[in-house]
Amino acid sequence: MKSKYKIIKQDCIKWMNAQNPKSIDCIVTSPPYNLNIKYGNYDDSAPRKVYLVWLAEVAKAIKKVLKDKGQLFLNMGYSNSDPFVAMDVAQVFRKYFILQNQFTWVKHVVVNDFGHGQYKPITSNRYTSATTESVFHFTKKGDVAIDRLAIGQRNQTHPIYPELYSENRHRAVTRRKIAKRMKFKNYKDVLANATDTQKKEFENKVKQLLKEIPYEPEKKKCIGNAWFIPYTPTSKLSKQIGVDKGHNYRKNSRADHPATFPEKLSEQCIKLSGIKKGSIVYDPFLGTGTTLVSAIKLGMIGIGTEINENYNKFSKKRISLVNNRQLPE
Repeated sequence: MKSKYKIIKQDCIKWMNAQNPKSIDCIVTSPPYNLNIKYGNYDDSAPRKVYLVWLAEVAKAIKKVLKDKGQLFLNMGYSNSDPFVAMDVAQVFRKYFILQNQFTWVKHVVVNDFGHGQYKPITSNRYTSATTESVFHFTKKGDVAIDRLAIGQRNQTHPIYPELYSENRHRAVTRRKIAKRMKFKNYKDVLANATDTQKKEFENKVKQLLKEIPYEPEKKKCIGNAWFIPYTPTSKLSKQIGVDKGHNYRKNSRADHPATFPEKLSEQCIKLSGIKKGSIVYDPFLGTGTTLVSAIKLGMIGIGTEINENYNKFSKKRISLVNNRQLPE
């Protein structure tokens, strides 16, 4: 069965204004950053005031088409010389939505002197390399239920710090909870000062709580609001869409688009939203189709608007591979 999707070559504001109100479940998008980046023929260097006025029109159109419990995930970057652009954009959308969550997309991180991920290095005696971007999670009232555990991590023992979640640690935390409920300072206070009757009560309550909340290293827990999502290397992107040669060229891997986000970013947004399969996911600034690829893989109906025909052709090629189950994970 082929996936349901639409790619529309049209200005997103015009398209949204022509749609039925409250018809979209989830929007995942990343508008042009207005940092003088070359998006085909699009001018990404408008005066800040003009840029923000335009985005206000985008925000109004999104509010119209988004369902009352709909969700908007807005990815925004910045530059060292213009660090306020993402915050300025968030302030525009704040006039129309509630900021329910804010996530930091981490592209590169160092753990124990070992780097994970990649980033664009700079040469500067003033700035550090920019390795993060923001993802603003907007809703109409700030009260939309999400599925945190859909992108959760296993509650397993930490390989470097096993004491953070071991069975003994879990038992110790349980004892501390019961001790405090019984008005003792801690487990040692129970051993030193509790009566025999109290100690028996204490042990029974510990057993009961361990039964209710057992030690489960495989159980999922929320990963929080810092998302480490590395870029997919250009060569791998090329191979995923069937490029035979020239794997390291941006033209082949992403149609010369200058600022794509990884598929996992849109995937995590859609999963976190908790929307049901068959829901409508829309990207006003489709680019090379990453949001639609994620939506289709997750069983959603994908819609994207994009004014650049080269990007649209590239998106259709990617999606045809998804439909034919030829696109590697």
